[in-house]
Amino acid sequence: MSAYKWALPLLVTVLLFASACTMARAQSTQGGVVQISSPPKNGNAGPTERVSGKAQLSKGYSLWIVPYDPTAGKYYPQAPSLTVRSDATWSSRLSVGTIFGVGKTFQIDAVVADQSASTALSGYAAQRMAITKLPPGAQAVDAVTVKRVAADLTGAPSASPSPSAVPRSVSTAGSSATAGASPSIANVAQASAAASSQNPLPGFEALYALGALAAVFLALRVTRRS
Repeated sequence: MSAYKWALPLLVTVLLFASACTMARAQSTQGGVVQISSPPKNGNAGPTERVSGKAQLSKGYSLWIVPYDPTAGKYYPQAPSLTVRSDATWSSRLSVGTIFGVGKTFQIDAVVADQSASTALSGYAAQRMAITKLPPGAQAVDAVTVKRVAADLTGAPSASPSPSAVPRSVSTAGSSATAGASPSIANVAQASAAASSQNPLPGFEALYALGALAAVFLALRVTRRS
């Protein structure tokens, strides 16, 4: 009977762990699913780079494309938010010529934001402020790392290749946390792969299955001995 005493707590622990992982995964995709298709990961970006992709947003959320400097830990919001077309595609032109110098490696983040966060991002963009945290209600759901080059790759007018007016910095309080269910992604090709990469606890399905099988096995052995 000693095995039975710890077999049941083991099963309960596994179930609680699986539930927590499920909640974490749901939070990682709240607000929508977004995939950046251009520029490619580890590619190049000119001073005014065209960015495009696909998205499926939850009701009340907007899509923002935000440059991010991982070295300095700063986001550089740019207005306005993007419009997702009826075929789930979107595109925009990102201006980084006055932010990053030639040769600088940075990220292009796809950020989903609720109404309050969108208002905050608009204000930061209008004041050309760099922020160290996204406002509450905003979350980066996809990102590509690129390297700044001198000339635009898509024929757009080129900005100065060296930074001139770096936005002022401001730290925003709070963390990215909002309520909302995961949207359907039937119309977003390959977007589920992008969402999976945001899962903070990957592989929990396998852990859950192994733990459940082990608990059932132990329970069967105890039943047979009794």
